[in-house]
Amino acid sequence: MKNQEIMKIVYSSYVVSIIGSFILSFIKSNSILANTVLSSVKVSTVLSIWWLFYFNVGWKIPLLNKYMFRINLNGTWFGNYTSANPDSDTPYEGEISIRIKQDFLNLSIISRTQKYSNYSYSEELKYDSKSDVHGIVYVYSQKEKNSLDLNQRNGTAELKVLSKGKSLSLEGEFWTIHGTKGMLQVSRVSKNRVDTFEEAKSLNQIYYGGIK
Repeated sequence: MKNQEIMKIVYSSYVVSIIGSFILSFIKSNSILANTVLSSVKVSTVLSIWWLFYFNVGWKIPLLNKYMFRINLNGTWFGNYTSANPDSDTPYEGEISIRIKQDFLNLSIISRTQKYSNYSYSEELKYDSKSDVHGIVYVYSQKEKNSLDLNQRNGTAELKVLSKGKSLSLEGEFWTIHGTKGMLQVSRVSKNRVDTFEEAKSLNQIYYGGIK
């Protein structure tokens, strides 16, 4: 989290605390029980509820999102990748799906092909103010879809977020500790998340079939 965002959180907490104290002090009821409950509510409770709401839901609301902007990448993405192995002169091409789960503070990325599943364990949202380009960088571990495969393969991907109208796409490079390098390009085909490569491919077919 950037220093500017931390200062905004401090400022917002101060404002919400003042407003919460004002509202609680003026709310009265004829019920003794209700007044007892209201008197037990602390400003810290109001503050906790506010930030719980904002970090999970509020940051996705267009008006609130402008205060501390986060690009919303939640959903299912599908596209193609090309990879080159240092031991081979022939590049490999295939289809790939990406599942992104995101809230204001956290990001989780799972990419799948017909052979592999990649799980991120270190992620970062990036923003280049000069070019006004958003992106993500993440480190992942790769597992072959084979119960007998016990090898652990690590890699890194650096992707830019591109927008065309209401459509979003991710494209960029990836590389692994074994020397494999590649490029991938995916488009968001649904804001819903699915858990298999086959489901993502089906959503891609529906999306490009005109049913969005």
